[in-house]
Amino acid sequence: MKVKSLRWLSLALPLLLTLPLQGAESTLGAALQQCLQQQNATERLHCYDQLAAASSKEAVGKQRATEQRAERQAAPAAERRSERQPEPPAVAEAAEAGFGKAAQRPAEQLDRIYATVTKVDKDARQHLIVHFDNGQVWRQSSAEYYPVEVGQTHYIRRAMLGSFILSNDQSNRSTRVRRIE
Repeated sequence: MKVKSLRWLSLALPLLLTLPLQGAESTLGAALQQCLQQQNATERLHCYDQLAAASSKEAVGKQRATEQRAERQAAPAAERRSERQPEPPAVAEAAEAGFGKAAQRPAEQLDRIYATVTKVDKDARQHLIVHFDNGQVWRQSSAEYYPVEVGQTHYIRRAMLGSFILSNDQSNRSTRVRRIE
């Protein structure tokens, strides 16, 4: 008997937590009593499922309404900020120039930059050293094969833990790189 009451409690507890507590306690209690009075276990389970679905729809609806209210309040503030402070093109250029440098991170960090390869070298360990048209030089820090030729456009994107990945849009290959210039 204790096991059945614990099962009932484990089913009912999430329902109690998702429903709003103002005025819904009596409605929830009545609905649970109706489900509890079902003799057939399948019908009782179906009753609980319907109750859970109804309560989750209410919770999702309230959450969406709250999010929409917050977006409406945040939108005018963002528009006012953008009207007051237009971003000069020099900021974007400075962000690209500092991309990949640990000591000089700009306030706005880019996630990815595109550049054209101007020169490809290899170091003593046969790791690629790639020179780009924007003046940046990147060294391959992993040992896998990565095809790169002069004139191709590649991108460098941020990866986890401050590392960077070199890749291009025409291939699914990539390699880890580190900026040296």
